[in-house]
Order: sequence, then structure tokens, then C-alpha cells
Amino acid sequence: MFQHVQEKNMAAACDEEMAIVQKAGANLVSERPVFSPDSRYVLCCCGFVVKVFSMSSGECVRELTGHKDFITGVKINPHNQFQAFTSSLDKTVKVWDYPDGKLLKTFSVGYPVHALYLLKEEEDAGYAVIRGKDGVFNLVKFSWTNRKGHTIKVETKEVLRRVSRHEKHLAFGPEGSFIASVTRNKLTVLFTKSGKMKEFERPKNEFQCVTCHPTDACIATGMQDGKIFLWRGLFQKKEVVRTIYHWHTLPVGDLTFSPEGTYFLSVGQECVLVLWQYNTEKKDFLPRMGSPLCYISSSPDGSLLAVSQVENVVQIVTRSNKVVQVFQGLTRVHIPQLIRSTNPIPTGLQMDPRSHTLVLNGRPGHLQWYNLHTDRHLYNLDIVWQNFVSSRRPWEAPEVIYTEIERTAFDQKGDWLATLERRADGMMAEEIKLKLWSFNKEKQSFELNTTVDCPHQGKVNALVFQPHSGADLPPTAVSAGDDGKFKTWTLIDDTDIYRENVCWTCDSVGTYRDLAAKDATFSEDGSLLAVAFGQSLTIWDPYTLDLKTTFCHTFCAEKDSIRQARFGLGSSCHYLITTTSSNLSVWNILSCSLLWTVSCECAVLVADPLSEYMAVFSSTSDLTVFKPSSPEPVYAHNKVVQSSVVAAIFFPKQDQQAEEQTDEAPWQKRSELYFMTYDQDLLTLQKDAPQQTRKDLTEMEVLESHLPPTPFSMYLSQVRPGRQEKDSPALVQHGTPGSVAIQQMLQTPAHVLPPVSTLCQSFLQMLLVSKSSAERQDDEDMESESDEEEKNDQSETSDSEMEEDEHATTVKQSTSQSEKDILSHDQTSNQSDSGKIHLKETEDLSSVKSSDLSWMKGIF
Repeated sequence: MFQHVQEKNMAAACDEEMAIVQKAGANLVSERPVFSPDSRYVLCCCGFVVKVFSMSSGECVRELTGHKDFITGVKINPHNQFQAFTSSLDKTVKVWDYPDGKLLKTFSVGYPVHALYLLKEEEDAGYAVIRGKDGVFNLVKFSWTNRKGHTIKVETKEVLRRVSRHEKHLAFGPEGSFIASVTRNKLTVLFTKSGKMKEFERPKNEFQCVTCHPTDACIATGMQDGKIFLWRGLFQKKEVVRTIYHWHTLPVGDLTFSPEGTYFLSVGQECVLVLWQYNTEKKDFLPRMGSPLCYISSSPDGSLLAVSQVENVVQIVTRSNKVVQVFQGLTRVHIPQLIRSTNPIPTGLQMDPRSHTLVLNGRPGHLQWYNLHTDRHLYNLDIVWQNFVSSRRPWEAPEVIYTEIERTAFDQKGDWLATLERRADGMMAEEIKLKLWSFNKEKQSFELNTTVDCPHQGKVNALVFQPHSGADLPPTAVSAGDDGKFKTWTLIDDTDIYRENVCWTCDSVGTYRDLAAKDATFSEDGSLLAVAFGQSLTIWDPYTLDLKTTFCHTFCAEKDSIRQARFGLGSSCHYLITTTSSNLSVWNILSCSLLWTVSCECAVLVADPLSEYMAVFSSTSDLTVFKPSSPEPVYAHNKVVQSSVVAAIFFPKQDQQAEEQTDEAPWQKRSELYFMTYDQDLLTLQKDAPQQTRKDLTEMEVLESHLPPTPFSMYLSQVRPGRQEKDSPALVQHGTPGSVAIQQMLQTPAHVLPPVSTLCQSFLQMLLVSKSSAERQDDEDMESESDEEEKNDQSETSDSEMEEDEHATTVKQSTSQSEKDILSHDQTSNQSDSGKIHLKETEDLSSVKSSDLSWMKGIF
């Protein structure tokens, strides 16, 4: 067992303990997005941070980091447009200067905060939904009047009991005159001035969301059956007037009024944005948005709408129903048939060899390409070509079953992509298709080349390309399925009189004792093919399909079949690693013997393509990194995550030349291990992960630690005494640093920049490119020689003028001699002409003073 060996290396493992860092996959749509007052930014809750997206570029320009638990809400301060409030389950509410990413204050509430509300009428107070000691969610009010300090402990006052923890289940009326709260079948209205309360019940219909009109005493509620109720006459003694709007067939996801109150909007699982005119029955639609909608919010001027989709996308829509911007993270699988399965990403994690990006399941029937280094979603590739159909009511029709991609594989160069799609509804025969795609260099995308219907009579368990060391061999792929067969697919010439074309065909078929083929893998050079049949691991010649040898797992249980098989790489290429539900074994194919085996409930096994290291995740999410040559683990981490790990990959690092300069573990020198959990969070291990602020830091240092680097802060770090060591080497700059400085200055808010006169001189000095010492010495030598020659010329010329007045014959001799000297001087000066010009330009630039740079002020 790996655990027995881990006890010996427990001390070393503790010293090299690494932090779990979320790389991608964080949910952008867990809470309602918020616009900045000028509509230039959109703030989205994303796990432990708040991401600030720019409307113009679509990039994430800031990350508000500081919370120690999930963030449950973000609100703009109604009295300061540059400040944002965030609430979190870490029992705090923080105040940020979000354009600069600066943390201003922290309010300690004492309970996990599940929702946050701010009113314009109350400047020094806010409302929060907390969970008390009795487990009941209550709406409380907290105030920070006349409180000084960075961290403030506030007291809470209960306002309304037994509310829902979701933000869209509670809303405030105009000027805070009343509070509307929905919980299942009940609508509760609390009048803040009188303290009276009204309740309305709908026994056969549940409330899904609530919002209030900005100026009228009107409440809008979305119901489970798709109806929208408008409740009017709340302050009258008569019965409340209720108006019904009905278009949705599924539960209403969210509601919001426009800032002026002339219309309201609704979203739901129909993937349609509906715009309703207030007090009329007219409506407008934006259909086919791609996936169910869960939140909607409006900009302060009402010109833009932020629509959140369950697949982790936020789309910005204009009032004319035009999508102008999309903020997208790692696409999350949301269809029920995959969420209920044991693995929401059946394709696993793959790397595109051509673009060096991550490829995995995306939308239903799509593959997504994701750049890990820039944390950006690149594009989707539609594999299945099916329309998304929203789910039906359980009592009306059965659940929609989609065709989903179960296997993907890239060839060695990334020129070919193989996908396998499958649809099984349990009532009709399974639909299985093998598709092979070729990369089009002109379109920079994959195009379908060959489609094979029903490649296997059952589920396909493996799909892999053969690595070729020679370029003259055609590409080959292998598939293995539960029908007991593994098939080789080869590219052939399909040219006819009409066109030149290539296609794929089945070249050969292999079986072994009518057992199901569970996995297939090639050796590093492609000369051997290993196929797992039950408890037997067979080795084949992929060119002739001759059976070379067989390894039997006789030490395993009778029904314990091989799940995964992988060849070692590099110096471990002669080892073959197999996993079962209870064992991990390593075979030596040179001696055809079992090298070692350990007891381990293996769930995921991956190999590093750039080294001999391998990693295995157990069913209890325990990580072990090892070399096939030894059973002693290189690194071990117990319970890396609470949920199960469903896929993993060793991803090559972007800068391979800096591997020797880092102090990372040997197995992390060239590649980084990424793994995805059942909750669809993409995580990695980092030794120098950013930790929380230390307790021994002062309050000022805590504030400075959250400040982003600006040109002014970099300038102060250079002029402040004691910030740099005296003997520190000078920095060497390459390229054109001036363009970088201009970009930083233009992106920095004007209220934090120093006077322009302070920056002009230092800015021009950044434009100067310093010469090397050898070039500088050559310029000085040439300058000294030219100065001496000029002095000689001047002295000879003056002597000749004096002698001309006294003796005419002497003047002629002196003149002829000076002409010879001038000729020799011209020859010398021609050789160093280029050096003089360059030196002259450098001296002119360096002599410029700040007082002469008034023209630079216009730039800023």
C-alpha cells in the first residue's frame, strides 16, 4: 500500500507541502453581476474573489482578493461610485476601491453573510442575511457610524425573521418604505415605518424571485409555473390588486425593473430574455441565448443588461436586444444527464498539441478550447450539431436526452482530431458515431473529414492515436469497446476524377477471448500497443497485429478488471503501469515480469509527457506522484479536495528554459499538474501559492499589499531612501520601455497620478537606450582623437595667420602643411562618422530639462 511507504517519507512530504490553488472553473454566475455607475465595468463574484471586467476590452482588469471564503454578493456604494461592498461566508463585509483594487475597510459581522443590500437613503448602514445560532436565516441591519480603523466589529439588529438566503428572494421598495420577502409559498411584506406586516400565500405555486418597482408601490414575483404576478395597492386598506403576466412555461429564473420603471425583464430556463412594458401586455424577446438564464441586472442608465447563464457565461445586451460583450469562464456542464453521472466531463482533460491549450467538454455536444496561461476561453467546436432544448415539466414529457461527446484524441502534431459521440435513452438503440476532423490552416479550425456510424456494438472505452517517429507513415488511431474488439483506423487516399481527398478506414480488428476491451495505449515510440481485456493485459504489434505477450493479474479479485493502462515515458519507457479498483501494478516488458504492486483504489492515472513522473488519484482524492521504477512516492498529498477527482493532466509549462532556475520540486520542473473535481473546479498545486495576509503586518502594510503597481508607486520606490540596497546591480532594460510606461500611465486613474511635470523627465530618461561598456569606450576614444585633431588644426591655423602678417613665404609653407593635415583628419573622421552621430543624439536627449518639456503635458 502507498500509505505504508508514505510513513517513511512523512517528514519530507510535510516540508514540501503545497497549496491547492484554483486555476479556472470558478463560477461567475453564482450571484447577480453588478454594473459600475458609469457602465465601464462589470463586477462578478467568482469564488473567493470578485472579478472586475472591462466593458471596452472584455478583459478582467482587477481581482478583489482578501476574503477567506466564498463571496455571496457585491454592491456598489450608492454614495461613492468608486467603492464596492462585498459580503462573504467568512463573516465579514469588505469595502473596496474597485478601480484600483484597494481594500479600504473590513466589517466583522460575526455570522456568515449570505446576501447584502445597500440603500441610498441610509449612508452609514447596510442590510445582510445571516444564519443565526438556531439555523434560521434572518435579515439584520448593521451600522458603522463614527467608527474608525481598518477592521470594525459591527453590531447587528434583527429586522425580519425567517427569510431565504438567496439574494433574489428579498427586495426593498422605493426609498426603503417596505421590504418584500418570498419563502416557498409565502410572500411577506414588512412596512418599515409602521412595523406592520402583510402575508400572501399561494398553496399550489411556489415563489421563485421577487423585485420592487423603483418609484411605485408595486411588487413583481416570479412563480414556479412561469407566471409573473404584479402586486399593487400595498398601502391601501382594500385588497391588494394582482395582475398576471404569463409567457414562461418553466419556472421564472429572475426579475428586474428598469431604472426608470417603464418596463421589467424576466429570464428562465427557456434561454429567452423577455422584456415587458409596465402596465401593458406588450413584450419583446431575445431568443436562443444558448443555455438557461439564471440572473439579470440593469446598468444605472438602463442602456445595458447583464444576463447570467448557467454554463458560466455573462452576456451584455443592449436595449435593442444586441449582444455587445461576453464574459466567459470555463464552460460548466449543466445538463442533468451528465450532472447525475459519475463524471461530468467524460472526455477528460486533453491538450491540443498545436495551440497548447486545454480541451474538454463544453456546451452539450461541443468541445471547448481554454488557455490556462491567460485564463481565457478561446472558442467552442460544435461536434454533434444539435439544438439545445430546454427541459420539460416532469408530469408533461420525459427528460430530454442529448448526444454527448465521450472520447476525444489528438494526433502527435495536432493535425487530426478524433471524437466519439453517443446517445443512449434506454428506449431505442444506441447511436454511436466516430468522427475524424482535419485541421484547416487557412480557417484555423477543424473540419469534418470522416464519419463512421456504429464503430463498435456498445460503449467505446478508449480512443488513442499512434505516435509515429517517422514522417512517412500514415496516421493511425485505435478504438476499443465493450463488444470485445479493438480496431485500428488508418488514413488512405480517396482521390477520384472530381477531387483530391483522403479519408479514414478500418484497417484491422483484434479480439482476445471474447472479453471486453477496457483500455488501449501506445508505447512512447508507437512500436507497441497494449490493450486491457478483463484481468489480462495484451501486448500487440500495431503494424501486423501479432500478439507478443500477455500479462495476467492473478493476484487481483475475480471480478477486478483492469481500468487503465499507461506506458512509461523517457527512461521508464520499458515499464507498463496498470490500475484496477484495488491495485496499482508496474510491469517490466523487457523481462515480462511484475516489477512491483501496491494496494490503492485508483480513480485517475496520468503521465507527464516531458518526464518519467506519473500521478495517481485515489477514490478518496489522495494524490501520489511516483516513478515507475520505484514504489516509493516522490510526493504525497492526502485528501487534496473534498469532492472526488474526475480528470487530471500534466500540462507543459510555458517557459521551459527557466526550469533550472526555479526551486520547485523535480516533478514540477517542466510540467504542472492540473486536476478537475466533480464540482467542475480546475485546481493545481503550487509551492509558492499566494497566502493570506500575515498577522504581524501593520495596517498600513496591509493596505499597501492590496495596491496594484502604478507608475507613481514605481517612481516612489526608486526615490525613497532605504528601499534599495546600495550594492544592487543596475537593471537592464530591453526593447522600448516607453510604450509600456505610456500604457501604464493611461490606464492609471488620474486621481492617483502625480503632477505631469514630475513624470516628464523620468519618462524621457526611460526612452534612452544605454550602450554597452565596449561601445561607450569606443565612442570616448574616437571623441578624444577628434578633439586632439581639432586642437592641432586650430593651433596650426592661428600660427599661419600670425606668420602671414610678418613673412609671406612662411605663410605659404604653413598653408600647404595644414592642407595635408586636414586631408588626414577627414579620412579619420569618416571612419568614426556613425559613432559621432549616435553619440550626438544621445547627448542631446540627455541634456533636455524638465522645464523644456511643456509639450509632453498635452499627452497626459
